[in-house]
Amino acid sequence: MKKRTLPFLLLAGISLFSGTAFAAGWNVNSRGQQVYQNDNGSVVQNSWIKINQNGQTIWYYATGDGSLKQDGWLKLQDSFYYFDGNGIMQTGWVNDDNYYCDPSTGKMITGWKQLPLPSGVTADENRKGNNGNYWFYFNQSTGEKLRSKDGHVAVKTLDNASYGFDENGIMVTGWAEVNDANPEIAGYVFFAEKNDNKFKMGQRLSGTWYSTVGPEGNSSKLSTGDVEWFYFKNNGHPAAGNEGVYEVQRINDKRYLFNEKGNPVYGIQKGRTASNAPEGYYYCGANKADCSVKTGRMNLVDGDGDNITCFFDQNGRGITGIKQDYLYFNGRLQKADQGSRYQKVTLPGQNRSYVVNESGKVMKNKTKYRDGNGNKWSVNASGVITLDEGLDSVELQSPKVTDLD
Repeated sequence: MKKRTLPFLLLAGISLFSGTAFAAGWNVNSRGQQVYQNDNGSVVQNSWIKINQNGQTIWYYATGDGSLKQDGWLKLQDSFYYFDGNGIMQTGWVNDDNYYCDPSTGKMITGWKQLPLPSGVTADENRKGNNGNYWFYFNQSTGEKLRSKDGHVAVKTLDNASYGFDENGIMVTGWAEVNDANPEIAGYVFFAEKNDNKFKMGQRLSGTWYSTVGPEGNSSKLSTGDVEWFYFKNNGHPAAGNEGVYEVQRINDKRYLFNEKGNPVYGIQKGRTASNAPEGYYYCGANKADCSVKTGRMNLVDGDGDNITCFFDQNGRGITGIKQDYLYFNGRLQKADQGSRYQKVTLPGQNRSYVVNESGKVMKNKTKYRDGNGNKWSVNASGVITLDEGLDSVELQSPKVTDLD
């Protein structure tokens, strides 16, 4: 608020005992402090002083000794008021624009308030509220506005919903970076740009799908620049994995894989359920329209264009081991080479081997069978090799991931 100059009128007063009346107005006490004197000569104390000057009303407050409250806050009953160096009560933005005092009453406000921007501050027009002003939130105890102090948007939970505030304290809408993360988009959140049936304007999205253009940034890995689907987890951050190994996210009764831009992917892809979890292979449907993780046995075309058979467990992860008498590695069926008749398979981390035929079926209870080269072999009832006179080994192959470029 623009400061006003204190009108100083030194009134010469004659002692009341002389019988001479005093004129009400400004005076100076014995300490050289400005005070306001009543027309009976008494000094105003613990009271407001109202002065009309040039068509404007100016308010001062006289303290217990009659001196004016200056340079700071004054608490009266349950309200706070702010005064400048001349003792004039201030309204609007005060104290480095970190507080706001009601223009009508001078009282410091708390809680939500739609206000004009402080002088010199600009903001996106899309962030305006219905009345053309911007939303701010002032601490209920201190009155200080919530604002970012570390270069990232500050997030605050208010009435069971989370909102973001920039360095000027303006409520944020749209994408906002709240922390550094890898992948980069995992450090972003999205604040609703308008009121709808589920979220209020400015509320951080969580636990929901949302389609929009990704955030603008300096990295080409941050956004495709097109409208894409995102899933915002309960913490408000979009599900996102690192390049080449994507995040597996369960949403209701389905699972999806999300890339480093936060977009769901399709085809055969590698993913992990947590940053410290082992990676696995998943099949996420044939296209964007049907990109949930699939389960069970299926025939697929992999990233190299080869026709392969795969088996994915109930969580969608490609199995490694024997399933329904067939042997799989990372979900892909392992077969003996054509013409070999039989080959052995040793899975990583296991000290036993199995024999599979050219269809990938595991042989069991076979004694002194021969492969295509005449080498003898035997297996027990579990399919584990008990005799091996030179069987060739299957070269383990994982599914080739689908190219999404």
